[in-house]
Amino acid sequence: MTLSIALRGDTARFPGNTLPALRSALRAGVDLVKIDVHLTSDGYPVLVDERVVAAPGSPPRQVGDLTLAELAATRDDVERRVPTLMEVLAEFCGRDASPLLIDVTSPEAALASDQVLREHGFGDQALFTGPVETLQALRARSTGVRLMLAWEQPGPPPQEVAHALRPTFLGTHYTLLDRERVGEMHRQGYRVVAWTVNEFPEMARLIGMGVDALATERVDDLVSLASGRAQETPRGNPSGTPQGPPGAPPAAPAGTHQNTIDGAAQNAEQSIAQGTFQGVPQGTNPTPGPA
Repeated sequence: MTLSIALRGDTARFPGNTLPALRSALRAGVDLVKIDVHLTSDGYPVLVDERVVAAPGSPPRQVGDLTLAELAATRDDVERRVPTLMEVLAEFCGRDASPLLIDVTSPEAALASDQVLREHGFGDQALFTGPVETLQALRARSTGVRLMLAWEQPGPPPQEVAHALRPTFLGTHYTLLDRERVGEMHRQGYRVVAWTVNEFPEMARLIGMGVDALATERVDDLVSLASGRAQETPRGNPSGTPQGPPGAPPAAPAGTHQNTIDGAAQNAEQSIAQGTFQGVPQGTNPTPGPA
């Protein structure tokens, strides 16, 4: 099964990192929604992809320098309102798991987000990604937290990184992947996430080579392909490559993505315990995750 990841929600219909975008993506049937989370000056994890924002008529300011109320004043459009992570989790009441891939740039924002998840009964259920130091802070807090390490270097990460972080997924730009590299990552115990895949033929190619998850801004196309419902020509694709019927397909059963994540985590931990991670030459560094 290939997991479908919507970057910032259904951005074809709504502004990214907003509640309408998240709701639309989940209705379409995606497995995970990737959100960008920053911390306000008064300690609230909020969904916003810009590090610098500005209210009308005011100079730009860092998100971390603004209170929640001040940040809210930078958006005068209700549809573009900046939601808190707490509001987002309220959307998932009654679900078996939290369908979130949370991209955080700072350890402080990551730990605050993790705390909100735990307070709402979603501890160790979301998937986190971000810089190595951020992932290290999360791993130090919990042995069960799910991590995705962004990596765009030849071969798998160094063995010491694998042992320290125990990432469930390894994420990379789709242009760097071929069948051989995907197979090597799988042999090392990783599950592979490819981003940002917006062209239907590339989606089909990557699924065919065995990637475990695709991140996209074209939600309907990916869901129709990953679910096996591709039948018609996708939007904007003159090649005639098939895709699913118009409109959003029914949502995937709750908990399906979590079963896959749980299994991936167990496989990664087994490979680490067996010493099968091989590492790469010293001096290579992880790179930023999906945009």
